[in-house]
Amino acid sequence: MLPERKWETEPLLRYIAGVCFCLSIGALAAGAFLPQGAAQTLEGKFSMMVTNAVVLHGGVLLLTAVFLRAHGIGWCEGFGWRLAGLPRAIGLGLLGVLLALPVTLTLQQLSQRGLMRVHEELVAHEVKAIDVKPEAQQLVQTLQQTETTEQRIFFALIAIVFAPLVEEILFRGILYPALKQRGYPQLALWGTALFFALMHANMTTFIPLAFLALFLTFLYERSGNLLAPILTHSLFNAANFIMLLYRSELERFLKDWS
Repeated sequence: MLPERKWETEPLLRYIAGVCFCLSIGALAAGAFLPQGAAQTLEGKFSMMVTNAVVLHGGVLLLTAVFLRAHGIGWCEGFGWRLAGLPRAIGLGLLGVLLALPVTLTLQQLSQRGLMRVHEELVAHEVKAIDVKPEAQQLVQTLQQTETTEQRIFFALIAIVFAPLVEEILFRGILYPALKQRGYPQLALWGTALFFALMHANMTTFIPLAFLALFLTFLYERSGNLLAPILTHSLFNAANFIMLLYRSELERFLKDWS
């Protein structure tokens, strides 16, 4: 079960407004300080990623600290982080990624094929106003183009450590309970899942990420400890990071194995 506490309306609204501000200010800061046309280069894209990541993740963690203080509680009490439940949370987190990863990858393949078929139909009928050709996320495209070890270490830290922590605190730790405790359990479940998928701004990954969000919510409900979905999310991102980074090597290995 979820930790017994209720997020108050006024601090919650301030928190959401702060998150929206962090989302917008990162892009504005990158645009203001980078030279014109820098977004078209690899170094420029990487600099934008760094700026957005630092502003968003750092900002959300700071906002969360202020939010919890407004309720007079700490991180452990707010998100069920307790030593007694740590082994169970770790076990659920490990089991979670073993269950979620193959399903999510399958959904992504089906989504990609479906979008490709729609794209081919639109091209055949010369419909140029709509483009649904499946493409990788901008973050993934930038990662695939990186060459330096330092850049890849940065991406690993963001994908495996900070993104799971911040996203789970935001979506499962605060938004989901806030809606559920106000008498909207279905909106809490489906609304946060769809919003989570929408935030990644990619048609190919929308359905897989919505499924992942639903599964992570289930883990939080079962464990009452946010560490369980954080661990699953982190391992899920780690597996995808490795597959993207060593895609050609994995393809050769699978070809040789078959």
